[in-house]
Amino acid sequence: MESRGFLGKASELIVSNEGGIKYENRLPLWLRIFLFPWAFLCIPFILLYLDSARSVNWADPPVFGVIFSTFWFLILPLCFSGLILWFALLGASVDLRLDSRSREATLQRKSLLRNNITRYPLAALQIFKVELMADYPTNDAAIVTLRMPDGVKVNIGCFFRDEEAKYWVEQIRKCIDAAS
Repeated sequence: MESRGFLGKASELIVSNEGGIKYENRLPLWLRIFLFPWAFLCIPFILLYLDSARSVNWADPPVFGVIFSTFWFLILPLCFSGLILWFALLGASVDLRLDSRSREATLQRKSLLRNNITRYPLAALQIFKVELMADYPTNDAAIVTLRMPDGVKVNIGCFFRDEEAKYWVEQIRKCIDAAS
């Protein structure tokens, strides 16, 4: 018998069966493809910066103008483009499986360039934080944070209601207790 979190968000899914719990958070390929060209948005700004740098009288440079243009036309676009490129190439999809039969938690983080699979003893897994919408009104959804034994945290935010988050926290606790 499988119990699904049918009200979960489109990219996130949490499923329970008699063997344990499975959580998926996918970063779709279409989003990576959409973001990749935006990483090259910095090129016109850098060319504009280099063009304006050639026309500056360096014997008496306008200090505030150089600082302003360096920040807005060089540093900020490079940081923005680097962030988008990192997210498009290295942004990870998360697949977490809590298996009470084998007493292990398997965390798989996949991106275009790498695939990390880490196995942990299920009894060492901790429910680090539970943020309900009633307690944190600025949150638009309840968030449950799990902490692995090596300090890696997994945020599960596929809940629309606090009751749904409380139910899954109890299911996770039962799975952890069954392993210990």
